[in-house]
Amino acid sequence: MNKKLSVIVISITPFDAHGKLDEPAFRQHLRRLRDAGVSVYVGGSASSEAFTYTPEERDRVLAIAVEELKGKVSVRTMGCEPRLPSEMVDFLQSAERAKVDAAQICSLDIGHGARPTDVELDRYYSTVIESTALPVTLSSHRAAGYFLPLDLIERLAKRYPNVTGLHYGGADIPQLSEIIERFGDRLEIHCAGPALALTTLCLGGNGFMGGEGNFAPQLVANVISAFQARDMELLRDSFRKLMAFVAINVRYAKSSSSMRGLKPLLNAFGLPGGTLRPPRVSIGGADLAAMIQDVLRLKLPGIPSLASGASKS
Repeated sequence: MNKKLSVIVISITPFDAHGKLDEPAFRQHLRRLRDAGVSVYVGGSASSEAFTYTPEERDRVLAIAVEELKGKVSVRTMGCEPRLPSEMVDFLQSAERAKVDAAQICSLDIGHGARPTDVELDRYYSTVIESTALPVTLSSHRAAGYFLPLDLIERLAKRYPNVTGLHYGGADIPQLSEIIERFGDRLEIHCAGPALALTTLCLGGNGFMGGEGNFAPQLVANVISAFQARDMELLRDSFRKLMAFVAINVRYAKSSSSMRGLKPLLNAFGLPGGTLRPPRVSIGGADLAAMIQDVLRLKLPGIPSLASGASKS
């Protein structure tokens, strides 16, 4: 198996009680991901809450990530869905200055639920890709309200050698299969979220990405290492626990990527989670206590004991 396989964790951004970037906590969190050997995305629109950043915070997040991760694990940045090409160009220029390893180009959001035409998409991606020398990954995700046409991906991959990857955020397995068959020899293919992780790997893709590894980086790393080693017992156990953890997070936080439950959970186990920025509101009270108990029953690898004062009952 010569293909490079990986899991990419979309890192949280710890904020302090005043809503400011908590740099010591962020460094501590990145080191935990680094020690687990996972690749890392910072500055993403969901798990990272990057849509709340100021330009100065964005630049600082990227600088810290490079300082902590560069040369040890792959450090990448994701950004947020832009309304204008210039927004993504500005983001990529910031990423290039920071010297991250790669950056994702988010899908264009032209507003009010409108879908860009193929001509508009071609113009957007051409403008953005030509603005940077960084390796870039295309995102084709249902959250944008549309998927990238495969012929567009083909044109961009042929036209621009710095297009090196594709993230597929859908649930259509035949479409995923076609993507891997058509582009897998030229692009790194990761599925967005762990649900199709094993499908992606078995079809010949490179792996998966998501926010679950913020809490359990060793667990998500085990899925990749077990697949590589053909250790079916570890693979079954790791993936079963991962999907159970996803279900718990969705049950209490109403979303696997909202961080409403994940940040309080990290804090409860003495890990750097920090606060959410408004208008998001963390779960608390009975929901958090119940979530903790459900997570404890999974016996996830690499998780410390509960912090003092966290609910055990």
